[in-house]
Amino acid sequence: MRTFPSTATLTLTLLLAACGSGVELRLFVAFDAPPLRTGGTVVVLSGVAALPAGSVRTGGTPLQPIVTCRPGTFSITWINDANGARGEVSALWDCPADRLTWRSGAIPLARGANRITVTMVDAIGSAASSVTVLRD
Repeated sequence: MRTFPSTATLTLTLLLAACGSGVELRLFVAFDAPPLRTGGTVVVLSGVAALPAGSVRTGGTPLQPIVTCRPGTFSITWINDANGARGEVSALWDCPADRLTWRSGAIPLARGANRITVTMVDAIGSAASSVTVLRD
């Protein structure tokens, strides 16, 4: 029986292989474990995203290999299809990690199913992921 590596293993392998290699990885946006059901009127989502095109690391010594990290130009936004609410998320490159971490502000929820899509756009493309949160 042949086994295949998990998606997380493949993603991590690709990120490590591309680190500093000049290889452009396809953009991605992923959610941390979001609540699938809530009684509240708002939800806060978080996750990880690819480094945008044009991100660079410079400087360093053998003891401190990276001095400066500058992400390329990008934006990450969310939209709730249930009520049309939209906004931006805050993102942070915790250099030297090979990904951004992001967090939304309070996303207002309508009663019932709320399909929330988070989209990242950089200089060469875009990526989006969606999650549905059910408000009781």
